[in-house]
Amino acid sequence: MSNRAWMPLHIADYLADTGHLTATEHGAYLLLIMHYWQNGSLPENERVIARIAKLSPEQWEESRDMLAMLFGPGWKHKRIDAELSKADEIIEKRRSAAEARYAKAKTNTSDANAKHVQSKCSDTGALPTTNNQSSSLRSEDARAPSIDPDFERFWDAYPNKTGRPSAEKAFSQAVKRASLDEIMAGVATYAAKTDDRLWCSPVRWLSDDRWKDQPAKPPDKVPPKPNGLSHLQKFQTRDEYLAAELARSERSFR
Repeated sequence: MSNRAWMPLHIADYLADTGHLTATEHGAYLLLIMHYWQNGSLPENERVIARIAKLSPEQWEESRDMLAMLFGPGWKHKRIDAELSKADEIIEKRRSAAEARYAKAKTNTSDANAKHVQSKCSDTGALPTTNNQSSSLRSEDARAPSIDPDFERFWDAYPNKTGRPSAEKAFSQAVKRASLDEIMAGVATYAAKTDDRLWCSPVRWLSDDRWKDQPAKPPDKVPPKPNGLSHLQKFQTRDEYLAAELARSERSFR
């Protein structure tokens, strides 16, 4: 179990990988990676994982796949594993160096107390300072090894471009369930929608097989009803006007 009081979190990388999550899913993911950091892994039982994430059975059923995309097989997180291993190695080196300094200081009685304080301060269990690249908590599984031309074609056509790293993973699974032509045809239909509903994230759209959607056609707009003055909208010549007035006057005397 890790005894770290804090863990590295690179905000820019975190937001890039989790753009497809809802607010509830953000909270669940943070609880999961904090548990992972303290314990070195997540339990095998997904019911226990759901409890750690503080999700009800219904919420877990809805969000499980979204969260699993941020982990590897067996709910492993390679990035956290690497950070834990590196932190333990550096802290052990600091502890060994502190013990060596303390042993050497024992030969000098006048300096023993100062050396002892120094060794205790060095053995704090604090993590080393890391740069922006190494402090990321992103799983290595979320990094695409190469450019997929099929995904690039999908990405260029999709109207709401959010959460690209996770969208690439969702796309790699979607092409196992449908052909690229089917997916692209669905994207074209979705991009042409005219209703007022919000755009779906790419991850949600792919995970829900939305290329199969058959949206209802919007109802035709009903032409406006006449306002009772339509006869005034037609231009009349002088002769037509006089003839109309004569006809009205004749009707009024009958």
